[in-house]
Amino acid sequence: MQKRKYLLKIRRSRKTYILIYIMMLVIIFALGYVYYLGYGINKIALIAAGIFVIGAFKFTEIHRFKDWWAISAGGLVQSTGIFDKNVREIAFSSISDLDVDQPFFKRILGYGDVNVRLFLNETSIKIININRPERFIEKLQEIMNTRREGKNDVRRIP
Repeated sequence: MQKRKYLLKIRRSRKTYILIYIMMLVIIFALGYVYYLGYGINKIALIAAGIFVIGAFKFTEIHRFKDWWAISAGGLVQSTGIFDKNVREIAFSSISDLDVDQPFFKRILGYGDVNVRLFLNETSIKIININRPERFIEKLQEIMNTRREGKNDVRRIP
């Protein structure tokens, strides 16, 4: 199977998991502070904290990598799952509308959701928690306009 080339490929932002990362740092600094003060650290507490930190980090990365979205020369590609992979390609001609959903907290951190509405059966695809969603929409619209004008000069997006 030949690997496909995508113009732009995106995943969920790590900013989505900022509260989990803050919890991990608090646990690590709390254990370090207790050790610095000279108190003994219970081995069970140390092991439990280590398991939590490693498990939380692995969970966030697996959750982040299970879904991705890409813009190809032919359309928008959505892939979900790790073991049971589901890849769906939507032609540019099927896309009717694009919009950004960015609540206050997400706007401050610079990530958000993109809703891609389709002409058919009035469904939408939600591209969730991506960095710079406005940039993604601009690039998608640029490629769609290029394709509609009949130009096939679509270059890889940096």
